[in-house]
Amino acid sequence: MLGRIALDLSIDANLKRRVQAAVKLAAQHDAELIGICTDPPVPQYLSGGTASAAGVLNSLLARIDEDKIQARDMFLAEAAAAGVKAQCRMPKGPVEEVLATHARLCDLMVMSQNRQHESSWSIPSTMAETVIMTAGRPVLMIPFANIADYPIGKNVLFCWDYGRRSARALADAAPILSQASSLTILTVDPQPAMLSERDVHPDDLLAYCAAHGYPVPKEVTKLSEHMNVGDTILNTVTDHGCDMVVMGIYNRSRVREWILGGTSKTLIQSMTVPIMFSH
Repeated sequence: MLGRIALDLSIDANLKRRVQAAVKLAAQHDAELIGICTDPPVPQYLSGGTASAAGVLNSLLARIDEDKIQARDMFLAEAAAAGVKAQCRMPKGPVEEVLATHARLCDLMVMSQNRQHESSWSIPSTMAETVIMTAGRPVLMIPFANIADYPIGKNVLFCWDYGRRSARALADAAPILSQASSLTILTVDPQPAMLSERDVHPDDLLAYCAAHGYPVPKEVTKLSEHMNVGDTILNTVTDHGCDMVVMGIYNRSRVREWILGGTSKTLIQSMTVPIMFSH
């Protein structure tokens, strides 16, 4: 079970939905919620030192403080109504670094899908990607789609490719999978010849799940030759009625860590259910 869940309380259009999802998940696991209310970066044009800029900056900082208090109070009220133990932190420092630091002291960080056309100066457009790549803990991304009417993590789709990142995701998802009712394992473009050569048995993954008390998996294999992998994953979610995806995230860039591979980008932009990313 999850024992401690961190929650991003940044002020954005998905805040209320994100809080409700985190509270629901915490209630399912009898976990404590740690809300992280950060300070957004101050626009550069307000640091010019003029009297006019200073006045605008002071007004902006006052508004930010008001918004943070409202976010804190809403979060604590939602948690109290559900009987979930919760506390709120208001740290200082760069948003991505603060969230990653708190994530490392929890089992999971809950964040939200970012719509590029709705990003603003207060929410860095790559904030979620940066936290996923640097926290060292799994990050559960909550979509804009309404997920209030069903549990989270009861019917799980796990993406498996026998690689390091999917193995890490399998370990990170242990608290979720141990409470799941059903488990679907998707392998895109399987490589039976490679597995046979390395003497990996077809039922080794099933044996691993059985040893840990997970639901007996339904194994699904698909080819990506006529469809990209991200769309294949999303279609499988729909076909099998899954309410969460668990997957390792891929970094295809050697220049900036937060630039993600095509599959990860597709899922973050088009997700319809919560996705737990592990890196």
